Amino acid sequence: MTHKDADADLVQQVALLNLIIMSQVTEDLAPYEVNATNYFYVMKVAENPGISKSDFNDLVHLNHSTITRAINQLTKKELIRQSVDPKDKRATNLYLTEKGMRLNRGIELYIKRLNAELMDRLAPDEVLVFNKIVKLRRSIETNRPHQADDEN
Repeated sequence: MTHKDADADLVQQVALLNLIIMSQVTEDLAPYEVNATNYFYVMKVAENPGISKSDFNDLVHLNHSTITRAINQLTKKELIRQSVDPKDKRATNLYLTEKGMRLNRGIELYIKRLNAELMDRLAPDEVLVFNKIVKLRRSIETNRPHQADDEN
């Protein structure tokens, strides 16, 4: 590591990396009618068909209003279907539509390929650092109250 690398602001570098990747993902996923923010929701609903909105909020760890807006947008695009839970009329369950399932296959392939390409750029010792950054993120997330809790 050079002296210049050691002086880098971690928060700034993570933010810049996020911006670059988010821009690329948004551009590349445009044909799938999703962007860097909401592709994740499609994938999570695909992994958890029939998940309640409440459980979905817990799964993605974002504030309720952000999730509601995104789910409503994906519903308008006919990628996600919202259905009243037959066992609890107060709850809403989420499912992918046929269109959502079809587009999700391409989204999953793209994300898998992008992750592989990015990880291939890292040397073995850098992969260890990446794993430590993931642990750092989990630690921060675990020790910080959810934003949604602050807003209610």
